[in-house]
Amino acid sequence: MGIKVLLIDDDEDDFLITRDFLDDIPNKDYILEWVSEYKNAMLQIQKENHDVYLVDYHLGEKNGLQIIQESVAKGVSSPFILLTGQGDSETDDRALKAGAVDYLVKGSFSKFDLERSIRYSIEHSKNLRQIQHLNVALEKRVEERTNELANTVKKLEYTNQNLKDQVRVRKIAEAALRESQNLYRSIAKNFPNGTINVLNREMEFVFVDGRELLELGYETRDLIGKNISSVFTGEKGAYIIQQFEKVFEGQVLNFDVGWDERQYEFHTSPLPGPDEEINQILLVAENITERKKAEEEIRRALAKERELNELKSRFVTMASHEFKTPLSTILSSSSLIARYHDEAAQPKRVKHVERIKTNVKHLNRLLNDFLSLGRIEEGKIQNTPVWTNITEVCEVIKEEIQQMATNTQEIKLLVEGYKREIFVDEQLLKNILMNLLSNAVKYSPNGKDVILKLNFESNKVKILVQDHGIGIPEIEQLHLFERFFRAKNTTNIQGTGLGLNIVKKYLDLIGGEIEFESKLNEGSKFTVVLPD
Repeated sequence: MGIKVLLIDDDEDDFLITRDFLDDIPNKDYILEWVSEYKNAMLQIQKENHDVYLVDYHLGEKNGLQIIQESVAKGVSSPFILLTGQGDSETDDRALKAGAVDYLVKGSFSKFDLERSIRYSIEHSKNLRQIQHLNVALEKRVEERTNELANTVKKLEYTNQNLKDQVRVRKIAEAALRESQNLYRSIAKNFPNGTINVLNREMEFVFVDGRELLELGYETRDLIGKNISSVFTGEKGAYIIQQFEKVFEGQVLNFDVGWDERQYEFHTSPLPGPDEEINQILLVAENITERKKAEEEIRRALAKERELNELKSRFVTMASHEFKTPLSTILSSSSLIARYHDEAAQPKRVKHVERIKTNVKHLNRLLNDFLSLGRIEEGKIQNTPVWTNITEVCEVIKEEIQQMATNTQEIKLLVEGYKREIFVDEQLLKNILMNLLSNAVKYSPNGKDVILKLNFESNKVKILVQDHGIGIPEIEQLHLFERFFRAKNTTNIQGTGLGLNIVKKYLDLIGGEIEFESKLNEGSKFTVVLPD
């Protein structure tokens, strides 16, 4: 029967090359299957229908090491061979730590290298399984020999010949025990990504080994005879001892423990003696730091994806509403203009042209808000401070927003303190003032003035924008700077709910702060504080 090979690689060319290599290998029958995505790969691996797995290092959002780590952690016994673009000791170490039996450098191996690696990996896995089976058989054999020795002692304890036989049998048992212990030590010493430990009822290490000891700065002799509390102190040590006491009662427990900025999963089980009394427990400490990091990255990615989906939904809902009204107004006004041909209708034409201009400006502001938010999210907006005449900036913005106000609204600019330039990003400051002043005008009724106050203090500058408009309900003020948030009393007023969110993000960029006070139907006061 042929050797089943699963290739996990997102490049079809690599599949074709691998297929040709395997077809050219003489006296071997290989059955090659190919998957290109992580999800399908994990489904195939879980079936365990293949003799060996060839895993590409680069595989979309995942990499080959993660696939190997997850599969080995789930108990997959068939070997893994990592296909990588780099051949160095670091790659070798990472592949072995992940659980790979071998690795090949893509573009540098021949069909004979591939055949050798597959053959070696399969044989290696078979040998490991045989060692495990032999170990179990050896333990049973030692127990059987020990029982035989006990029976022999009872039958022959009164004769010298029987005593000699007893000594001989004991030596055989001890030799078998030493053989078993040496096998245990060999397995433990080469145990990857963790340690294998045995503790007695006094919570002392009687056996400890594993590659992870070197990573932690320990040697075996440093821990033998030491109490677990000398390694884990305080509340963590007390918790571990509490769990170990449950294991001495016969429970099998798995729990996570932090150790020197690493995360470990402790697998514990009792080790009953010949009389079934539990005087020792087995502790296998597995380093799961990378797995935890991968899980955290997945959680963050999922949270980000949920946030983006929510923003997309809210954007579509808001945009369909906010764009529909001005576009309808522009359409109707342009249609009416086409009907006014004589000179007497000039005032009506002017009126509708102004309506079109107003709504085009509104659409332009909407688009600017969306573009600004997108640039902020992508990190494309940088803080570039220069020495800025902030008084002139306030005057320019005041005049620009005044054109948006009604004939009965006036923006009053007040300046207090010693006028001076400050080191700030001028364009970001203009955008902040534009948003705050346009909001103040928009949410204020006719005849209500808006105050723009510039206050130069000793080590900072405050800019106050105050209106006497509709105000903000107290229960909604907590959400004021959230994206797309609009108070319930603004539903009849055009807006995106992005302005104050953008203001807050701009202030974060330039190191400023914002405070506000608001009372329903009395107005709002926003204070921007800039460092000097």
